[in-house]
Amino acid sequence: MRIRGKVVSGIGVASWYVEKYSEALETHLGEKPYPGTLNILLGECFNELLKSVKPIVINPPEEGLCSALGYIGYVKGYKVLVLKPLASRHDCRVVELIAGVKLRDALGLRDGDEVEVDVISSS
Repeated sequence: MRIRGKVVSGIGVASWYVEKYSEALETHLGEKPYPGTLNILLGECFNELLKSVKPIVINPPEEGLCSALGYIGYVKGYKVLVLKPLASRHDCRVVELIAGVKLRDALGLRDGDEVEVDVISSS
């Protein structure tokens, strides 16, 4: 399944969360995650776009943090986790991409650029 969206700036707290969830993210990503995310604004709510794909449930590493839904995907050859925290300040159309590299730099992306993600089933 392919999803498309535009790059948008985040709220600047992703590095803290990636560090906290690093072990679980690395398990699914297959490499140490870059301490930040690439935020993508989709055309509709993520749960409508990805309802046919089984998510990976990423449980919180400690009390007080939330679970997240993750989906394995690829962006121009880079393996990514498409992540949607179950408690988020973003609207339902924003997903976060986690990779082993800083995707903005690796792909030369800026706010407003379109990104296509090929999402594969986790099952």
